Amino acid sequence: MPTMPRMQRLFSMFPVGRPGIALLLLRVALGAMLLVGVPGRLANPDLPWVLLPLWAVVIALCVGLCTPVACLLCVALEAAAWPCCGTAVEEASHACAILIGVALAMLGPGGYSLDARLFGRRQVIFPPGDDAEIE
Repeated sequence: MPTMPRMQRLFSMFPVGRPGIALLLLRVALGAMLLVGVPGRLANPDLPWVLLPLWAVVIALCVGLCTPVACLLCVALEAAAWPCCGTAVEEASHACAILIGVALAMLGPGGYSLDARLFGRRQVIFPPGDDAEIE
C-alpha cells in the first residue's frame, strides 16, 4: 500500500478561495512581523549570520514552503527576541506573532502555497477493467 507524503498526512485539506487567501495574508503578516521585530533584538542587525537565515525563514513562510517548520522557526525567533523588549507594545507584538505562528502551524499553508502544489490533492485514476468485487 503506497504511503501518503508527510505534508499531506499533516493537513488533509488545502483550502482555496477566501480561506486560502486569509491563510496567505496571515503568512505574509507573520513574515512582516518577524522582519520588523526580531533583527534588532537578537543581535547586531548588521551581522549576515542573523539576517540571512531570517530572510530564508520569511521567504519560506510567505511562499508556503514547509509551512509548519517555518512557523515554528518564527515562533522560536520571536520567543528569543521577547526578553529584550522594552515596552508593553513590543511585548504585545511579540505575543501576537507567537500566537499567529502557532495558529498557522496548526491550520496549515492553504491552497495558495508551494506546499499545496507539492503535496496537495491528487486525482486517482483507476485503470479500466479493474472491477474488483467488494465482498
